[in-house]
Amino acid sequence: PAAGDAAELVALDDHVLASRLSYFLWSSMPDDELFAAAAAGTLHEDAEIEKQVDRMLLDPKARSMVDNFAGQWLFTRVLANHQADYQKFPTYTPDLANAMKAEADAFFTELLTSDTIGIDQLLIANFTYANDLLAGHYGLPAVGSTALTRVDTTATDRGGVLRQGSLLTVTSYPTRTSPVKRGKWALEQLLCSGPPPPPPGVEGLPEQAMPTGTLRQRLEEHRKNPVCASCHRLMDPIGFGLENFDGVGAYRTVDGPGPVDASGQLPDGQSFVGAAQMAKALSGDPRFLRCVVQKTTTYALGRAPRALDFERLDAIDQRLRGGGGRFRDLVQEIVLSDSFRSRRGEPVGGDK
Repeated sequence: PAAGDAAELVALDDHVLASRLSYFLWSSMPDDELFAAAAAGTLHEDAEIEKQVDRMLLDPKARSMVDNFAGQWLFTRVLANHQADYQKFPTYTPDLANAMKAEADAFFTELLTSDTIGIDQLLIANFTYANDLLAGHYGLPAVGSTALTRVDTTATDRGGVLRQGSLLTVTSYPTRTSPVKRGKWALEQLLCSGPPPPPPGVEGLPEQAMPTGTLRQRLEEHRKNPVCASCHRLMDPIGFGLENFDGVGAYRTVDGPGPVDASGQLPDGQSFVGAAQMAKALSGDPRFLRCVVQKTTTYALGRAPRALDFERLDAIDQRLRGGGGRFRDLVQEIVLSDSFRSRRGEPVGGDK
């Protein structure tokens, strides 16, 4: 190999592997059972790793995957910092924000631990979790409890993370929705295809521009500037699909002086009308599952994928498509991969 190239991968010993597993799934040190498997020299065996992962995902300490991984990926961690304008959204209270966060956490926990729910259900699930306060905010029937209850959303305008109050709120401004923020989030977090950064000196949409128009009309006017159009033509058509939800996630059919137009388009040209069609289109985009694989692997490794990792990510993606495609399957695939169970060797011929 040329100077500076990596030598062959070096397998992690069982004690290092125990720590890597534990910090991936629990954000904490290994427990006695993991230490025992490492001491017995069996943790590197596929069957033992699979057994430990199944056990660890069902342990209460796996809550860290919800708090840390999903919290960062789905932006739920920043909900506590969101300040909605009280005059615009007087029903948005700390109790409502807490219910939104709890909904997102309970939803992802079920996806993470389920034996039957596929990764695509992150976007198109026909259930959510709500208490009476959140159900009222969503326009759903009361659940009869202040505690979260699993709710069937088949016949409603809810279902999947895109239609949850937490995401819809944190991708809005204090006074209004933001199709730009929402579209950018979908591109970056669901398709791993973020838009280029805006050119230097480009300003956002002036709040007073076209004050009598809907937000969509104002943004379409904004896109007439060719400098702005290059980025907005990617983000806005996705974000418009969520315009039936206001700045705190309540359903609406009118935006200011006019009806909401929730039609949009994915970057590949696929059209949709409304959040449900948008979620279905995104879930069927081949980039979606591949992006979930990449996001989860990045969290597991604590680093961005390197050149050698991408072939393994592609292989995991293909195996998930041929199998159940559950989050548990994805976690198992990641921990059994060479990227997770090995480290790079020392550089050859260069400085060490």
